[in-house]
Amino acid sequence: MMSTNKDVKALRSVELMPTLENERTMSLPDYFILWAGMTINVVAFSLGAQYYNGGQGLGAVTLIFVILAGYGLVTALTVLFGDIGTKYGVPFAVYVRAPFGYKGAIIPGVFRAIPALYWFGFQTWVGASALNYIMENLTGYNNLTLMIIAFAVFQVVNAMYGLKAMAKFDWIAIPALAILFVAIAVAIGKKYNVTIPDIMATPGDGNMSIVYAISGIAGGWITMSLNGSDLARQIKHVPNYENKGFIARNKSALVGQFFGLMVIGVVCMLIGMAAGITTGEWDLNAICSTIFTSKIGLILAYIAVVFAQWSTNTAGNLMPPSYILISLFPKLKFKISAIICGALAIIIQPWKIQSSGTFLVDVQVHISTLLGPVMGIMLADYFIVRKTKVNVQDLYSYGQYEYTNGFNLSAIIAIIAGFGISFVSSTYGFFIGLIAAPLVYVILMRCFTLRKYEQHIGQSVKFDEAK
Repeated sequence: MMSTNKDVKALRSVELMPTLENERTMSLPDYFILWAGMTINVVAFSLGAQYYNGGQGLGAVTLIFVILAGYGLVTALTVLFGDIGTKYGVPFAVYVRAPFGYKGAIIPGVFRAIPALYWFGFQTWVGASALNYIMENLTGYNNLTLMIIAFAVFQVVNAMYGLKAMAKFDWIAIPALAILFVAIAVAIGKKYNVTIPDIMATPGDGNMSIVYAISGIAGGWITMSLNGSDLARQIKHVPNYENKGFIARNKSALVGQFFGLMVIGVVCMLIGMAAGITTGEWDLNAICSTIFTSKIGLILAYIAVVFAQWSTNTAGNLMPPSYILISLFPKLKFKISAIICGALAIIIQPWKIQSSGTFLVDVQVHISTLLGPVMGIMLADYFIVRKTKVNVQDLYSYGQYEYTNGFNLSAIIAIIAGFGISFVSSTYGFFIGLIAAPLVYVILMRCFTLRKYEQHIGQSVKFDEAK
């Protein structure tokens, strides 16, 4: 079904065009440092403390298993999505047109943008709180609202210069926070007279399902998994990548994320857990004020907190919704889109939810439940329905993804079914949606949609801007 009378400019925003070979400038060290910068963050630290929950939650050994399982799942999903960027240079906001249709793409786009805006606002508040502490200690004056606005502006400006600029900033942020976390670990050991074996031997009552805990960790990174193609399309190709197998052509993404997310993630959360066990706090700012008595040391600690939030927020929480907004309004430039998304994230004031006592774990579980069906449908479309063979030309030209007036009813029904079924259990909601939605999608596609709309299954069509 072709709609050649439509203006293809609506699908061809400059920022969303397929990545050219000379635009793939990210090396393996760059990709590692990008993920490390996103992983070393206050939320990961705080989750470690909240999973312990004053002894009511998980013990240290169980937490290590949960972290490895959660981050391992995220790594696998991100690399699977990343293959779209590796092979075709296409971002999430564009590929989603294949399973959902040109107009239907707005649905998963909105689902993806909501948690990103939430986290950008929340982490801006954390960093701004640290800035406010610094200002108060140095000048005696404090104004949290001013610091929130100023910190948001700094991050938006950094994001305007693209993913490469965000990764370069991480070379400053990562050492700063790594030093802080080491200092916290040492200070805790001295102040509370505990050792690593003591922490590892700390039990928990286990009043939290392991599956729920894994969903909580996954929920914090599921948003980035969906945008795996946005990241992977920036990585330099391995030689002869077209003829390589999945693992070989995505080697840099796998290695960079394994060390940048899984290894560093375990360390961050365990230090957070140690801090939670000894201080009874989960807020990093509060923990710093508890264990550091020197004013200079406290200020340096808060500076590291600011850098940590900055490195995580730009690539992880501001870039994705900015691309989604561009896909809805193609005339927007990335810089303007980043400004709009940054402003929206601050206006909704997500930190008020946390201040009401809601645990970060619960928030992340809700996010994983929201996005599970979207992930399942997209992966099923790429790997099962299309067998990794994509008509890229029609992603940017009204053609085979038009379906029914721009909507693929198979995807719409599948996401509703997956989302509805996932509410059967809050503990297993993410996994239910991740499995149920693609199952429904594949059945409907094969029984109805593929019989009505030609999708050229098994054929790859490269993008030609002249067409």
